[in-house]
Amino acid sequence: MKSSPKPYIYIILAGILTGAIGIFVKLIGSEIHFMTLVFYRMILGFLFVLAVVPFIDKNAFKVKRKDLKNYFIVGILFASTLSLFVVANLFAPVQNVVLITNFSPFLVLILAYFFLKEKITRTKIITLIIGVVGIIIINPFKIGENTLGNYLALTQMVFYSFLVVRMRKEGKEHSIGAIIWFFLFATLLLLPFPFIFGWGNLSEVIWLVLGLGIFSTGFAYLFHNLALEKIGAEISSIFIMLTMPLSGILLAFFILGEELNLRIIIGGIILIAAGVYLQAHNKKVKRAFSKIFDFGL
Repeated sequence: MKSSPKPYIYIILAGILTGAIGIFVKLIGSEIHFMTLVFYRMILGFLFVLAVVPFIDKNAFKVKRKDLKNYFIVGILFASTLSLFVVANLFAPVQNVVLITNFSPFLVLILAYFFLKEKITRTKIITLIIGVVGIIIINPFKIGENTLGNYLALTQMVFYSFLVVRMRKEGKEHSIGAIIWFFLFATLLLLPFPFIFGWGNLSEVIWLVLGLGIFSTGFAYLFHNLALEKIGAEISSIFIMLTMPLSGILLAFFILGEELNLRIIIGGIILIAAGVYLQAHNKKVKRAFSKIFDFGL
């Protein structure tokens, strides 16, 4: 019996929608303070999943008290990751941000060794070295007009990597209903910022804010989690690593007119290739990809 292509369609859509985040952020610009914008993004995403997810997961609101602590910690990392990603896109080209973010699998490899006692194989060492070469070519530490954005993207990548390791450590095979709680805690943590920085000129960019919050956040995380339930984290990460930067770079080129930086692109290609190989070095992943070709996706 052939596997359904739906999970792979979901993860591709998630990657494309995530790649569009930088476009929305750039177009909104200074109309709204970036921390207020992060709050808008989070609360819109929260309202979306709150309205949709209970129809998919009937047990979304049945949560154990011991899980709330974990959800809160995830919420902190979640809010930090999303905030840094938004702000990084304001201070650096989209291509820089989406490609620097793709170094996370290599940092996860290192963190998992120390915190989860996962083995580092020869393949992992080789791909780590190649990944480092890619990030050196991108050179996010170079002093220039994009330095702040590059550093923010690196910091976001670090927070995201800790988030991944945290989920692994908890052994969390959470249902899709858990994303409601992630969004809830993250939204509460970001709630003070509109009162501190103001609500912004929302009427001028309302459709862009809705696009960022509903499509590039709500739908993106919904599709991502729907895919995770069927194809697992390793395969999902491969698709995200490919579709997110590709869509982000292409959209920035055609919509924003961003010039393609050859050095950034070459470093990014090396980084993505090494990351995909690292994730694909897994029997389960290889079996899953054979199923993809079976149904011709």
